[in-house]
Amino acid sequence: MADSAVPLPFVDVRTPTLVTDAVPAVLIHGWASGSAYWEPLVEKLLDGGRTVWIVDLPGYHPRQELPLDFEWTLDTAAASVAAALDARGGGPVHLVGHSMGGSVSLTLAAARPELVATVTLVGMVPAPQNEGFKNLLVSQLEQGFFDAGTKAKLMGAWYGTLPDEDMELLSKGFDAPFPVLSASALAAMTGVEPSVPGRVHAPLLVIAGTGDRVRPIEQMAAFVEASPNRQLKAIPGAGHSVHWEQPQECAEALHKFWRTSWPPPA
Repeated sequence: MADSAVPLPFVDVRTPTLVTDAVPAVLIHGWASGSAYWEPLVEKLLDGGRTVWIVDLPGYHPRQELPLDFEWTLDTAAASVAAALDARGGGPVHLVGHSMGGSVSLTLAAARPELVATVTLVGMVPAPQNEGFKNLLVSQLEQGFFDAGTKAKLMGAWYGTLPDEDMELLSKGFDAPFPVLSASALAAMTGVEPSVPGRVHAPLLVIAGTGDRVRPIEQMAAFVEASPNRQLKAIPGAGHSVHWEQPQECAEALHKFWRTSWPPPA
């Protein structure tokens, strides 16, 4: 796994004024997204005494140039995050992955369990994607660029109606080079290798908005019910980007989960 890693040029380490727990939270963004959309949640986690590490996945940090032979897959993205953790002393850490970042988190937890205290999936579970969303992405990959109309549809599905300032900020994920967007989109659509969820033994929480237009709450619940190691926190009225829409509720769910799940019982 390590041989497929690339250095991550952006790992933003945030330390609270008073650290109440030494295990950091590592936030992993989704497709066509970036570190900016974590800011409301980061503020709440810092208020609760949690150190936070925010990563940009391969190719998503401005002006990062990937090696010509780098193949963007969930495995290589997870390997790159693992290398960044190793470079900072290893784990265990609390992984928090939104959407595609959840797939990266699961892949990492399955391959390098010693690095992972817990896993939280935000707005995703490893299950078949919405066909309309998938077909929309495929049409853009075939034409070789993401047009303005499609970007607007995707942003609407992810965030609902946004003020112009927030729209400009949150749509910067589409500024990543098209080869990075296309390869990571394919990785996101393909999803994790089928054996991955069963190889994740760390405590797992799914945070889901009941109004998510990308992943229905029924899909989230079915995944959680398949294992006693999994929990579901449904947040009423929130959509796909629950960490942006309702950061306080999201932070409270995370703090409670971490407090009750780590360290594991002797």
